[in-house]
Amino acid sequence: MPYADERAGLAAIQAIADSDEFEDFRARLQPPRLNAVLDLPPFAPNPAGRSRTHLVAIDGSQVYDHFPGSLPDTQAGVVSLGVVVINLGKLASLQKLPQSRSVDPRELRNTEDGRSLGALLPGSNAGTVDGLSPRDWFRQRFNDILNNISLGGETFAESLYHILGRDHEIRRCPNSKCSARNLVMPSPGNQGTCSLCNTTILTTDALRIHEQFIENQSAVECHIRVMQTLEMLALVNSLRHLMKSEMGLTAITNTAFVMDGQLAAFGTIAVLAQAIRKELQVIQKTLEERHPDAQLLVMSGVKSGPFVNHAEELDRAPAPNKRIPLNHYWLPNNQYIRDHIVAGHSDDPAPWGEVTHYGRPVILKTGSGQRLVLNIAQPEVEPPLTDRGIPHVLGDAIGTAEPLGLGTDQFLALRRAHRWAAIPLKTGTDLIHSLVT
Repeated sequence: MPYADERAGLAAIQAIADSDEFEDFRARLQPPRLNAVLDLPPFAPNPAGRSRTHLVAIDGSQVYDHFPGSLPDTQAGVVSLGVVVINLGKLASLQKLPQSRSVDPRELRNTEDGRSLGALLPGSNAGTVDGLSPRDWFRQRFNDILNNISLGGETFAESLYHILGRDHEIRRCPNSKCSARNLVMPSPGNQGTCSLCNTTILTTDALRIHEQFIENQSAVECHIRVMQTLEMLALVNSLRHLMKSEMGLTAITNTAFVMDGQLAAFGTIAVLAQAIRKELQVIQKTLEERHPDAQLLVMSGVKSGPFVNHAEELDRAPAPNKRIPLNHYWLPNNQYIRDHIVAGHSDDPAPWGEVTHYGRPVILKTGSGQRLVLNIAQPEVEPPLTDRGIPHVLGDAIGTAEPLGLGTDQFLALRRAHRWAAIPLKTGTDLIHSLVT
């Protein structure tokens, strides 16, 4: 960044452009395909399916800021979770305006029942008055949050403990100066102790989010991981609660569970992807035993990223948004994803999403011309999902999503969930600042 009132000159960029290294870089660069018209993949007619009668949408939000005037620079954040149940039958019956196809917002709110959950988390330099370090306070707060949140029945901490398994080991001691490895994960409500350094071990240490909490650096990435964990555990927690009764099992067969973004877990919490995938398989098998032909529908709406960008490119020629046929879908396979969407950089790359994803992408266009990118869980098969056949629930997924499309890459269900989760930026920062005023 230049100093105030100082304009950047061209000397540095000219030196780079004139250097031998610039030409060497150009020579070694694999040239991208510029302005190329991609071959249209084999889109197929949308399969027949039914729209589910209800939809559960889950979304999270977070705001992270520093305390004005604090020395040293001290930061904190707010994370929130929004869960909304939408009665799709009522929604479909609402009268729509002829031009916009929108409905009266007051009537729309009458079709849904939502809940908001929120919590404060310490950031850089935010220690406690009794001497607890910011990192350890973050660990403690995260553990307390999961032990005190429930959408029904067990707590989020109990859901986490269940899907990871009681034999799950914590890779390393949360004390960065300790060499202890493979520690026992404590059950919810209990604590363990490192045998080498006596550091307290918590259930949530299994997710290793605290390892990204680095002294004197922003902890916003840790807060984002907490938010993502809350979203995924909300799905597991609600499903496990419904599984405990016959009425709940019937509700699952009639409900679409919708997440924001990809059905995936990245970084230190990637362990959740495999755990959730296995839990969805257990739930699907139980459904089939009690309700033959019943299918668990878990999907997500994707608003941005490489798959959304690729769908836009496919639909570009001969005119924007005109190439993909109406009422058609396409499931990209692993080879196509690696060649054209998310490149692999080794001679034998692992199948795309095998470790990080519990759902697979589908690109579709509705009868009204809305292009959507969804992720769909496929619990009836083993990974890699992108090399498997058509998901059993694909027809229901498209049948449920199609009337909820709101223009290109927009999904009504997630807008409504975001309404319950979103923290207005100024309000969120004002809340953080009020902690020290």
